[in-house]
Amino acid sequence: MKISLTPWLFSVLLASDMGLAAEMPMSIGDMLADKDVMQAANACLLKHPKGGNVFVENVYPMNHGMVGIVTADASGRRYDCNAELGTGKVRGSEPIIEPKGPLFVSVRQVQAPPQGECFSSNPLVIGKQLQGWLLIQTGKCGGTSWNGIAASVKTP
Repeated sequence: MKISLTPWLFSVLLASDMGLAAEMPMSIGDMLADKDVMQAANACLLKHPKGGNVFVENVYPMNHGMVGIVTADASGRRYDCNAELGTGKVRGSEPIIEPKGPLFVSVRQVQAPPQGECFSSNPLVIGKQLQGWLLIQTGKCGGTSWNGIAASVKTP
């Protein structure tokens, strides 16, 4: 027996207190299991520019019977799409522009300069004390890539 999540999702979306919505988290899988959310997700996938496989990266509730869908493709392009629940009508789909930096990475997190094909690491020193690194995009990659930071970060 399949239970529709639509009434529950609408109550979350229409809650005037944002704290109330935050207390009722749903996973992406839970949200996509609802037929109205899935209809909106499929519509947003169709709005994503063509060129390879397109994926749903995130789903989030919005106000006024809307749902947000973040789509992505293998090239790294990401779009934030807003669609109506119930109809799946897309109200907007805009590219997500990633910051090109510079980014600061603290020495408390990363002991050695992060290495990446798409960025350079420059030490940031205050009074002969290493604080961390400023990472700057080199332009070698099409788009923004910070690959290499995660591999360098200390795990607790």
